Amino acid sequence: MEALLLFSIVFGLGIQNVMKKMFTLKVSNGAFTFTAGSVFFALLVFVITGLGKFSFTPSVIWYSIAFSVAYSLASVGAFLAISTGSLSLTSLITQYSLIIPTFYGLFVLDEKAGLPLIIGLVLLCISLVFVNIEGKTEKKITLKWMIFALIAFVGNGMCSTIQKAQQIRFDGMYKNEFMIIALAISVLTPAVFAIVLERKQIVASLKKGFPLYAVCGIANGLVNLFVLILSGKMSASVMFPVISAGGIVLTALISIFVYKEKLSPQQKIGFVLGTAAIVLLNI
Repeated sequence: MEALLLFSIVFGLGIQNVMKKMFTLKVSNGAFTFTAGSVFFALLVFVITGLGKFSFTPSVIWYSIAFSVAYSLASVGAFLAISTGSLSLTSLITQYSLIIPTFYGLFVLDEKAGLPLIIGLVLLCISLVFVNIEGKTEKKITLKWMIFALIAFVGNGMCSTIQKAQQIRFDGMYKNEFMIIALAISVLTPAVFAIVLERKQIVASLKKGFPLYAVCGIANGLVNLFVLILSGKMSASVMFPVISAGGIVLTALISIFVYKEKLSPQQKIGFVLGTAAIVLLNI
């Protein structure tokens, strides 16, 4: 059962990236529309699986609001980064965001830094150098891509940090309630931006991209749900390295064999080192 859930999580991460890439190829300007649509379907997953059980405390709202801001930044940033640069490198940079909750644990929660963490940080820094050496590659590293990737990096890292803070604050309670409120807010934020910035083609984007953002959202909801289920059955030191590395490798394979993206030899080295760093940072 654990192996099946683990495989489903990795597969779900890959599916989300593929849906984003397909939408960017189909719709030229629809980042906020796609984000609002996909988050709506992720929200439906938690509402349906919750089966009407909802325990609430007002204190959760502040964590949900903070998470929704970070979640919106991560979703829109990743979408725009994928549309302007490499799918595989965007996935790698996004996963680098694990360093943010890691530092939160070290400097705020006073957690101890073990040898794997130190080695992982060193490898991550070396990986960043290699990733930015372009060589002969079809996808150039542009300032626009770097800005969008940085937004996704910060947003994704803050999501994990806020989730960790919320679980500590409420002793593991209100997981579903926290996610439902956060996702509900996360639908409204990009929806407002879509109406303002993408109003001329919002209807067309919703029609053209419906199966793409629907599948992406359902995959996102199921991934989060399965992580919650698996966290009570499997050691975090095993689960998160497998999920992180598996998601990166699967996305890389898809980007190379399906979208024919080419990485320079230096970027390939950086990719391998980055994957190893992410595994070590999760141990």
